[in-house]
Amino acid sequence: MEEQQVQKNFLFIRGGNRFKEMRSMLHCQDSVPQTIQNSIEATVYVDDIILTGDDIASAFDIILIVYVDDIILAEMERLKQCLASEFEIKDLGSLKSFLGMEIARSRKGIAVSQRKYVLDLLKETGMSWCCPVETPIDPNQKLGDNKGDPVNTSRYQKLVGKLIYLSHTRPGIAFSVSLVSQFMHSPHEEHLEAVYRILRYLKSSPGKGLFFIENEQRNLEAYTDADWAGSITNRKSTSGYCTFVWGNLVTWRSKKQIVVARSSAEAEYRAMAHGICEMMWLKRVL
Repeated sequence: MEEQQVQKNFLFIRGGNRFKEMRSMLHCQDSVPQTIQNSIEATVYVDDIILTGDDIASAFDIILIVYVDDIILAEMERLKQCLASEFEIKDLGSLKSFLGMEIARSRKGIAVSQRKYVLDLLKETGMSWCCPVETPIDPNQKLGDNKGDPVNTSRYQKLVGKLIYLSHTRPGIAFSVSLVSQFMHSPHEEHLEAVYRILRYLKSSPGKGLFFIENEQRNLEAYTDADWAGSITNRKSTSGYCTFVWGNLVTWRSKKQIVVARSSAEAEYRAMAHGICEMMWLKRVL
């Protein structure tokens, strides 16, 4: 079966103009998912969807998120009718779950978590009854290459891959997951122990996630940080940022810098540049 790269589409329709943002490359098998997405794109672009009257009053932005044949549609009944005219669709109502993420609504706001995903992962790894810890990583531990005996590479990569996906709703593990993912090519016992510590941390709070509230703030905020020469292998630093839209945390990232910073100030400025780039993208979307 041929492996192809399929893109997850974020389609934004603003006023009468349509433009598309392609984000988050992912791997899927066969060409069927790509065919489905191409058909959906063609349907949206060919159909003459123009916002007028009540549409503009109720929604100045319409967002259509497509993952293979699963779709999240925000606003505009006419767009839903457009898709229904070309495809056999099943309207599941208000969003409650999507790709392992659980969404709960209340008068206070919207909560997004992956509790079942965490519990299934703990069960799969035999960590359901493990002793929980309060932090995802030991602050005094420095991971390096070739410490301890080698471990099964494919199993290690599978575990880290699941943690990477879990970090989409758990910003608290972003740094530790970024750290253990640096040893995917040749994992050893020390690296696997660090992965198990993350699992023990998840055991302490499986239902923790994101919470979005409505407030009076109408601004973008970003916070950045860096650890200078944090890697004992090559002395590279790690950048981190998180961005807030209208007071709600929406994006975050932790990644090793590609060059060796010659000072802590240089490491901090590189982290700041990454945060600014993210804010520029968010501003363009808004």
